[in-house]
Parts: sequence; structure tokens; C-alpha cells
Amino acid sequence: MECYSVIEDIIPLLEFPDRFNEIEDYLTTNSNLPGPRGNLTLAFKFAESFEKKDISDELVNLLVDWVHISPEDAPTNNPREFLSFCGILCLGAYYCFAPENTQVLIMEQFKISMNDIRWRVKEGAAMGLQKIAERDFGPIKNYFSQLYGNSNFAEKRAFIATLAHPPILTNKEIAKFSLKISDDILKEILTVDKASRKSDEFKVLSKGLQYAISVFVADLPDKGFELLKKYAKIEDPEIKKIIKSNLGKARLAKKYVSEVEEVTALLS
Repeated sequence: MECYSVIEDIIPLLEFPDRFNEIEDYLTTNSNLPGPRGNLTLAFKFAESFEKKDISDELVNLLVDWVHISPEDAPTNNPREFLSFCGILCLGAYYCFAPENTQVLIMEQFKISMNDIRWRVKEGAAMGLQKIAERDFGPIKNYFSQLYGNSNFAEKRAFIATLAHPPILTNKEIAKFSLKISDDILKEILTVDKASRKSDEFKVLSKGLQYAISVFVADLPDKGFELLKKYAKIEDPEIKKIIKSNLGKARLAKKYVSEVEEVTALLS
């Protein structure tokens, strides 16, 4: 079934709590799961339905319920995993229109989704946070700043994935903030012991840093290459891997040839 046809069928059901189960059926049936790629077009089109005021408490509670569907009840690639993805994405879409008490509730759900063991739900958290950032970066900056001190590897990875979003990085203040968080995380990696570096959560964070920093550097090259130079000089294998990977990204390698060569020389 075509995405737009599905949305046309779903929209009228949003007004009737006793028919929410039909919404779930439409979404799971058209989720493209199991499969390598969920139906992002459908998810984002559905999320647009929440970019407005006057969303009912019943609908908000439905989205929260979806976020809370456990990995045991909907493991990776199960069609019901798509509901968890849609739930957090839609909460992000609604955030800027929601009353303050609901905004607090929404941010609590993001912490849950950032720590979900399913990669698709983690991506949903980052995409939902990006939806907020596209409209108002203030809440994202405040949330990340408040959470950072006690954040774990999964949450730090979510910060980086959220910020590596070119549409918001046209704002140079956001690019500066992104480089600052990158600096903080790289500095912290230097203190992580060998055993912790073998954890899946750390590996996912490192993988995220291996591309995200290049996105930030491309939008603020002067400060960005200063950051890369700073860490290229440090004798730490994980740091060197992260810096080397970013230098190899086309967005830097093709446009900033001399700068990349200079940093590369510091790695050896």
C-alpha cells in the first residue's frame, strides 16, 4: 500500500481512542519489517500529524506506550518495533507544540529510547531530537548540557548522532556547541579503561564519532581542524582511529586537502 494512502486511512483514526488499535495495525502492516530498512517515509509522514497544538492526552499516552514496548515484546526487525520508532519520532515532532508538563514527559521518553538496545529505536531517538532542533535548538542545548555530566556511552552517542544533522548546522552557534561536545567526549575517552572500550556501547559511540565530527568540521572548518589537530597529537589508538576516519570523509578530504594532509601528518 502506498504511504500516502496509508496516511489518509490513519489520520481520521487519530480522533478516536477506541480505534487506536487500527492505527497500530496500519503501521505494523506497512512497516517493511522484517527487512533491512523500515518504512521511514511512512514514519515521517505520520509524524507530521503531530506538528500542531491540541494533540489529545490519549494520543500522547499512546505514543508513550509505544516507546515502552520492550525489546522482548518487539525484538529487532519485528513489525512492532516500528511502533517504538514512530512513538519517539512523533513525540519529537510534537514537542515544540506541547504544554510544558508534556514537554517534560517527552524528554523522559527520549532518555529511554536513547538507551534502548535496538539500533532502530536509538536512531528514532536521534531523529526525534533533530525534529525539535530544527524548530528550536534551545531545548536540545539545555537537555544535552544538563544530561551530559551523568551520561553514559549510549546517551553520548545519541548527542552526537542528533547534532550531525546538516540542516541545523547552518547555525554556527550550533556547530560550535557540537564541536564542544565532541571535544568533551574525546577528552573523556582518554580516561576509559581497556575493558570498558570493549563494550558494545563504547564501540557504537566510537563509530558515531568516526563520522559525526567531520560533519561539524565541515560547517566550522577553522575551529574544527584545530580540534582534529589537538587530538591527532595524542598517543591513543582509539582517538587516532576516530581522527583518521573523519579525515577520510569526502566532505573534508575533497574540500580541505591541505588541512587534511596537515592533520594526517600529525597522526604518524
